Amino acid sequence: MKHFILTAILIGATLSSFAQQKLRKSEVPQEVRMGLENTYTDYKLEGWYFETGQYVANINIDNNTGRVFFTPTGNWQYTIFEIKQQELPTLVDNYFIKNYPGYRIKQSQYIEDMSGDNYYRLIIAMKGIAQTEYEMIFDTRGKLTKTNAPDPDYVKKDYIARLNPEAIEYRQKKMAEREGIEGEGISIDYEKDVAETKKSKKVDVKTPDAVDVPKIPDEVTSAFKKKFPRAEVKQWKQEGENYRATYDRRGLEAELLMQKDGTFISTTTNMEKARYPRLITKDLALRYPKAKIEKFQKIDFDSKYKKTVTDKKLETYYYIELTEKIKGRDDKKRIKVTYDKSFKFQGLAGSDDEYAEDEE
Repeated sequence: MKHFILTAILIGATLSSFAQQKLRKSEVPQEVRMGLENTYTDYKLEGWYFETGQYVANINIDNNTGRVFFTPTGNWQYTIFEIKQQELPTLVDNYFIKNYPGYRIKQSQYIEDMSGDNYYRLIIAMKGIAQTEYEMIFDTRGKLTKTNAPDPDYVKKDYIARLNPEAIEYRQKKMAEREGIEGEGISIDYEKDVAETKKSKKVDVKTPDAVDVPKIPDEVTSAFKKKFPRAEVKQWKQEGENYRATYDRRGLEAELLMQKDGTFISTTTNMEKARYPRLITKDLALRYPKAKIEKFQKIDFDSKYKKTVTDKKLETYYYIELTEKIKGRDDKKRIKVTYDKSFKFQGLAGSDDEYAEDEE
């Protein structure tokens, strides 16, 4: 319900953004300025505005620009961060790519709400000029919670039909016939239309799958080849401003995380079962006796990179994922934990899994 109310406010704010009034700092009530101080700490203020009866602060946090909305009494309402499509969670991006072929994302945002119910908001439209815009809301896990966009099944069928010239002609003819019947309210059976056109010409068109092929800077690929001249990269992924290469290392799958200038950050290696540290496996058996180890990784930070990080200590650690059957259910509980380089238990790792283990 919060999404319905807040989304309406956001749409209004978006439509009226052209009418926003820029303010000097002295024109902003002290309560509002204090409200910003109480909401965020490390930020750069870029300007104050007034729109739709609210005070808006344009801020920058770690190179992310946001618009913070306050009531005249200084109560924070919500913050809108504009983000790039490549910065969206994989589940959100994949859902859009798989279900809306022929569409494009016109705007993507991350919304922080005063209720703590944060979410991602997309504005999508069919490719072309002056197409209708639709809204999609996803929670922080990447699950679609609200949308007014067309049904994905219809979008896919329509996309396939539009790729088939005969289908286009057939549907145009059907539409002309239906327009001649006034007041009948006849609905279009797209599935039947497409099926009939396929009789005259077989069409084998598949909905495009999500493709994650980022453009990798030359500095990154050159640095990788210099470090591992004989290794072949299986997959490249972009993670924020960094890049991750998946490759084989002495027969084991490994990952190398790098900055865009080619600086090495860390290496993640999938360990063989025979090489699991005994102190870790013994501790896991006591903590989770019914769980099964699904992934066991060792993460090493580059020595040069560690010297550049002064706000925290970076040391080698182990990341383990386990699964445990849930009584009476087909689902499995996924447990993610970490151990330090001396094999001491560090706690549960962050998880987006619905059945992640709660802290003890």
